[in-house]
Amino acid sequence: MPYELEKSISAKKAIDAINSRIFLLPAIQRKFVWSTHQICDLFDSIMCGYHISTFMMWEITSDCNKNNYRFYELLKNYCQRFNEDNPYIKTGANYPDFKAIIDGQQRLTSLYIGLCGTYAYKQPRVWWPSTMDENILPPRRLYLDLAQPLFSDDDSLNQYNFRFLTETQYQDSLAESKEHYWFCCHKILEFEQVDGASNVWNKVIKPYLERSGLSDNEFAEQTLCRLYDVVRTEKIIHYFNITDQNIDQVLDIFIRTNSGGTKLEFSDLLTSIAVANWKGDFRQEIENLTKYIQQSDMGFYIERNWVLKSCLMLTDADVRFKVKNFNAEQVKKIQSEWQKIKDCIKETFLLVRRLGINQQSLISKNAVIPVCYYLYKKTKNGRPLYHDINNLAMYSEQRLEIGRWFYMALLKGVFGGQADTTLTSMRDVLKENFQKTEFPLEEIIERYKTTNKDLRFDDDYIENLLDNPHGECRCRALLHLLIPQINPNEIFHIDHLHPKSAFEKKSLEKHGFLKDDEALHEFFSDAKHWNSIANLHLLNDSQNLSKTDKTLSNWLNDSNLTAKDLLVEGIGLEFEAFKQFYKHRRSNLKERLISRIFMPSELPTTPIEDSDEEVVEDENALNFR
Repeated sequence: MPYELEKSISAKKAIDAINSRIFLLPAIQRKFVWSTHQICDLFDSIMCGYHISTFMMWEITSDCNKNNYRFYELLKNYCQRFNEDNPYIKTGANYPDFKAIIDGQQRLTSLYIGLCGTYAYKQPRVWWPSTMDENILPPRRLYLDLAQPLFSDDDSLNQYNFRFLTETQYQDSLAESKEHYWFCCHKILEFEQVDGASNVWNKVIKPYLERSGLSDNEFAEQTLCRLYDVVRTEKIIHYFNITDQNIDQVLDIFIRTNSGGTKLEFSDLLTSIAVANWKGDFRQEIENLTKYIQQSDMGFYIERNWVLKSCLMLTDADVRFKVKNFNAEQVKKIQSEWQKIKDCIKETFLLVRRLGINQQSLISKNAVIPVCYYLYKKTKNGRPLYHDINNLAMYSEQRLEIGRWFYMALLKGVFGGQADTTLTSMRDVLKENFQKTEFPLEEIIERYKTTNKDLRFDDDYIENLLDNPHGECRCRALLHLLIPQINPNEIFHIDHLHPKSAFEKKSLEKHGFLKDDEALHEFFSDAKHWNSIANLHLLNDSQNLSKTDKTLSNWLNDSNLTAKDLLVEGIGLEFEAFKQFYKHRRSNLKERLISRIFMPSELPTTPIEDSDEEVVEDENALNFR
């Protein structure tokens, strides 16, 4: 029998085991992912006496396992994006025997955060900071309302009002009405440990309630007694203990245990297996890379899975997330090339940013991977192209062709859904054409003709693109495709040429020429006209500041731009001529767009499917080979 049921322990004993590093996490575990709502639900379930499922532990007694595998502490103070990784702890032959958590990390971490730690997430309606900032991501502690039970208008079945509060929120609650009494759950572990219900009441609960002005509140008496019992007395942690020291056997148990539900993504599991096979701290390596991409001027947020997918692509491995693709041999190959892979990823995202794409307009991060592969494998003057692609004195044609493909791929959404087959076939096309001087755009177009990944545009698709409104994710990519000559070193903003304020209802009512022409008034009022590509342009910082709400004609007189730059030569720029302006500029933009993309002479009514399009299997039918 690979495991057996052990004696149950209390939550207090589990917290002690975490603090003394008797409970650790194996590298195959994913990150902590539970929300504050899930943590509150867990504590409510415990208070209601519900079973919180059985845990599974792997008892580590072998010196070999202690020396050869990486283990981590449980996360104690979670901060969204900035502190999501578990601290590494070095184990060795002299390290005492311990238990690695195979199933139950989310619940145990939630218990610890609720009783000892903090949970920080971003305040609403503020931008993400570049570094951890407690003003934007304030740490929150778990509180329980002792004054009254939870009265909820929603579908929640919870009976107790658990809530994560910042210190400011807690202090504000003290000055408000006595409708709530927020008890910090950390205090339950600060209380004296006593045995027997009467002793708990007389020595712990009653004195606290009297000091807090709650001695006459029956709900507070019952609730605080219950919390003390479920944390310190009742044995609510039930777990199976695996004693087998064979890592393959344990890995098989882990996969079977964790892949049956939807909470653990299979990609998370495979990423963790790669981490387990890495000689060193791969989690920290990936964390450093993703933070650099996010917190530098590039500002892109990439996840661990994207990095692993790119590693498979760049080392010419099978890009699918399967167990066999993360064996020790493949991970060793990735590790041997890791420094070059990191450098290439950084340079690729810098290039993408210089193409005018930002986090909001990067619709699919998978579209970055083929560019990364090309820059990694293509050599110029004996060096991989990623070394010099961002040197603006060199390779302008390469950047132009790469950018052209990248914009089209984003606008056509060719990496939507399951992208593994597309990535693999793109890699094949690139490998076949490395002898070409420039990026093989025409060959890529030819490869995907008449498939559901066809990069060519028909007239209906172009018309729909030109209707893209300000703020739509493809808007920036389209404008950069239409205006490729802008300076890649500058930051550009999307702005209205005829100012947005001019089309507000009150503003339109002031114009006499619209009062007697209902059709024309309707045209001016329609956001599809004034808020779409035909009335939008990319402006740098100085141009944007000078534009504000000026009329187009007044601004253009003072601007370094010309009517030719805006594709509005020979037409009136006054507000009264907006209808003619719209039709003329839209027509010119369409003509320019057609010159920058590929138009087929004829498109089939129904695109032919790729013959090797990926078949999405049942996510529970895992491949262990």
